[in-house]
Amino acid sequence: RNADPVDELYGHMDINRIAVAGHSCGGLQAIKISADSRVRTSMIFDSGVYNRPGGRSKIKVGKDELANLHGPIAYFTGGPTDIAHSNASDDVSRIKHMPVFFGWLPVGHGGTFSKPDGGDWAEVAVHWLDWQLKGNRSAGSWFLGQDCGLCRDERWTVEKFAKP
Repeated sequence: RNADPVDELYGHMDINRIAVAGHSCGGLQAIKISADSRVRTSMIFDSGVYNRPGGRSKIKVGKDELANLHGPIAYFTGGPTDIAHSNASDDVSRIKHMPVFFGWLPVGHGGTFSKPDGGDWAEVAVHWLDWQLKGNRSAGSWFLGQDCGLCRDERWTVEKFAKP
């Protein structure tokens, strides 16, 4: 559509700044498509590749496919009561070849999407995208190092922070 002069989106998309994100089953789809070389970064909300083959969603993505990821990735879950938390935690422990961030709030599987303007999930998404796609260092400080912005927020548990 970006290359078609008659399309309303002609010339309006920056194909060098592509991100994918998904929640729950959509997170599995985002992980699957993140292997595409055009994807620069990914955000996974309340999701992770099933620790047991099959899972409830029937989306076919396996732990071995985590090796195909190539851009920085962030996992956000609703904490230990989130049905996907253990899957996300296991994914994060397996990803060693690229930057990964893993943080959670004790809000359960629905995250904060039902809060006004998407709540904390929307806020971290905007900061992650501003950092990853626009190079905004202030936004990056939310995720970088042991003294990251989310690390200092008492509501959050950060299990793995991003490295510059």
